Amino acid sequence: MRIFMNDDRHVMAKHSAVYPTQEELEGVQNMVSHTERALKAVSDWLDEQEKVVKSAPDGTDSDKESEPKVSEQATRSLRGVMRVGLVAKGLLLKGDLDLELVLLCKDKPTITLLKNVADNLAVQLKTITEDKYEVTQVIREATIVIKSTKEPPLTLTINMTSPLVREEVEKQAAGETLSVNDPPDVLDRQKCLTALASLRHAKWFQARANGLRSCVIVIRILRDLCSRVPTWAPLHGWPIELLCEKAIGTGNRPMGAGEALRRVLECLASGILMADGAGICDPCEKELTDAIGHLDLQQREDLTQSAQHALRLSAFGQLHKVLGMDPLPSKMPRKPRSETPIDYTVQIPPSTTYAPPMKRPIEEEEGGEDKSPNKKKKKLQKKYEKSEPPQAMNALMRLNQLKPGLQYKLLSQTGPVHVPVFTMAVEVDGKSFEASGPSKRTAKLHVAVKVSGCLREVCFSFHDKRFVMEVEIDEQKFQGTGSNKKVAKAYAALAALDKLFPEGSVTEAAKKKKLPMVRFLLPYCINVLAIVCQIY
Repeated sequence: MRIFMNDDRHVMAKHSAVYPTQEELEGVQNMVSHTERALKAVSDWLDEQEKVVKSAPDGTDSDKESEPKVSEQATRSLRGVMRVGLVAKGLLLKGDLDLELVLLCKDKPTITLLKNVADNLAVQLKTITEDKYEVTQVIREATIVIKSTKEPPLTLTINMTSPLVREEVEKQAAGETLSVNDPPDVLDRQKCLTALASLRHAKWFQARANGLRSCVIVIRILRDLCSRVPTWAPLHGWPIELLCEKAIGTGNRPMGAGEALRRVLECLASGILMADGAGICDPCEKELTDAIGHLDLQQREDLTQSAQHALRLSAFGQLHKVLGMDPLPSKMPRKPRSETPIDYTVQIPPSTTYAPPMKRPIEEEEGGEDKSPNKKKKKLQKKYEKSEPPQAMNALMRLNQLKPGLQYKLLSQTGPVHVPVFTMAVEVDGKSFEASGPSKRTAKLHVAVKVSGCLREVCFSFHDKRFVMEVEIDEQKFQGTGSNKKVAKAYAALAALDKLFPEGSVTEAAKKKKLPMVRFLLPYCINVLAIVCQIY
């Protein structure tokens, strides 16, 4: 476990070094968001153009009312835009400048449609944002490329495709005879199939890999390894993602980043890539497909040998050599906890984010100023609010010994349900005493404190000594009783504060859910008493 902890430190340190900066992530988010909004405007523009053509007085739209109604989305030429690649999977590293989107079309995309979309996209981008983008058409790749003119110089590729392309291929593979009437300028079918595959990869990754602990972190580490070491370069992309999900997902327990990386290296070192190995099956294809089928025999042997060497270095505590970094000291200085910790799970928020309503802070109803209280502090405060001060508990026990059979009555219950304020009363020698608290038991304890302070004439034994202290302020005398002089002084100060400053009394404080506990207040009451005497 100590070795795993050391590996975790090195892996997370390397991960922090290769993780993109906040400026880079903001640039990516802005560019993707601007493009998505612009494509939505382009879709609306194309829909309006088609409606104008259909409504032309040529007699073709005369029986429009007799046709079954179809949803507006089904009639649009552009069905939607989806994020794929590194943006959708959240695998961006520092310096990654290439982004990808997939534009789904109702029919098979054509060169004419690509040109219309590209021309109007440039116009819509100018109306949406002041940022300047260069829009180019790459007909051979069936894509539209957008480049930003400011730093960082990002490149966004829009791949045009349609589900009809894959349906046609599947039907042909099944032996069905099809009469295909494609437009003469239809885009390359293989490029469209590749775009559909990337869309399936993104959906699979979000469903399977994002939920695994340390999986995304390990993939980012291995992506950096593939870019640094030429031996690992053939494994970059989709194969490394499948390998990490299979290796980490088959573990019998959640693993840290260091242990998860070692498990992936163990899978590679076992010979899974070799010609007689198990290989890596592609789960996004209906036919049995090996995701590493493009590797030749020499590449497979080199990758296996490199994984075995990396595993030996890790076993001897030299994982830093595999990561390409300097070794960390045995004891790292504790870094101050950042106010906004980085969420490594999701780099770029989705285009349509559902944000559930935030829970109302407890202090909001009571008029508290702190809208985001420290969780640990609030938990500690709640713990001490539930506990009763030992002095009050002794007072209750002592009062029950002196006056057995006292009947405590609940006078009222105020405040909201989650922060109630109970007021209890008791009658002693014909005199009524009452006090409030966050619970019935606490209110009874506060009543006992008041009663004990008034029963000064009661004679106690030598084993049960009580002290009564008195303070005079502006010809007003205030007394307090306690098991020693210090506690008696504190209760005298409490009585003075309760009388002179009614807004800060125990009852008012309880209503504001800021009830000070006696165990915290006693050490400060003597100082408060001295200050009060000096003022007056």
